[in-house]
Parts: sequence; C-alpha cells; structure tokens
Amino acid sequence: MGLVDTEKQLAFYGEYHANAINQWIHIICVPIILWTAMVFVGTYEIAEIPAPWFVAAAYATFYILMDPVVGFMYTAILIGMAVTSTQFAKEQDDALTIAVVVHCVCWTFQFIGHGVFERRAPALLDSFIQSLMLAPFFVFLEVLFKLGFRKDVHESVANEVGKRIVAFRREQAKKGN
Repeated sequence: MGLVDTEKQLAFYGEYHANAINQWIHIICVPIILWTAMVFVGTYEIAEIPAPWFVAAAYATFYILMDPVVGFMYTAILIGMAVTSTQFAKEQDDALTIAVVVHCVCWTFQFIGHGVFERRAPALLDSFIQSLMLAPFFVFLEVLFKLGFRKDVHESVANEVGKRIVAFRREQAKKGN
C-alpha cells in the first residue's frame, strides 16, 4: 500500500473498536470531532492561509503515506472540512461555543461506546497521537470496507484484530479483571 504499514496501524486501532455499535458511534463522531477542532482554529491564519488548511494538509500527508489511493480519497473530505470549518468559524457569531459543545458531546458518545459496548479503554489512552491521527482514516476505511472495498485487506486486518483481542482478554484474565 503506502510507506507506512497500514494494516499494522489499522489492527492497532481496530483492536479497540471491534464492537459494531462502537464502530458506528466512531464513524459518526470522529469526523465531527476533527471538523470542530478545525473550527477552533478557523479564525487564525499563517501567512494569510487559514489554519484549518494546515490541519488538513498534515492529515492528508499522513494518509497518503499510509495508502495513496485512500489518502487521496480522504483528502477531498479534508478539503471540504477545511473550507466549511473556516467559513463557519468566521461567519457564525457563536461558532466557538457551538463547536465546543458538539465536540464534547461527540467525545462523550465515544467514551460511552468504549465503556458500554466495547468494554475497553479507548486507544488514545495507549497512544494518544497515533489514535488522533488514525481515527478519521480508520472510520473512513470502515465505511469503505462495509461497501466491499478491498475485501482482502479488510479480512487480513480483521484476523489480526481478532488475534489481538484474544491476547488482550488472556492478559486481562491473568490480571483477574
């Protein structure tokens, strides 16, 4: 695929998101969290370029390195997020308040997804930056996989996720949790 071991990265993230309800919570909430984060910086500029464009460029670069095809597909979404978050931040009087509330609600739903449905702490507790960077890509790929995209990759990742979950449960059983 790309310069980064995409399947390894997806397996890391996937082992924390094996429950279907939790996956759907993340599919809905993760892009909203990224968009609201762009709203937070939407009124700032660097060399007359709105800050959300730098956020989009960083994510796009990482995703293209992981998988050029999917990375370029998601770049289109990132461009849309940069445009709309900048416009919203600049034109909506209470944009920051709205963004903070929506951001917090989405994070709350995700923690509920992990606590109630996944019964496992979120990946960000084990690798904060990796989780923040991977989450949008992972949920995008989850949607693509549900549509039949790259069945071989999906099966390979699902198998590795299954192995990791079994290993995690064995470790938890040893600890008495």
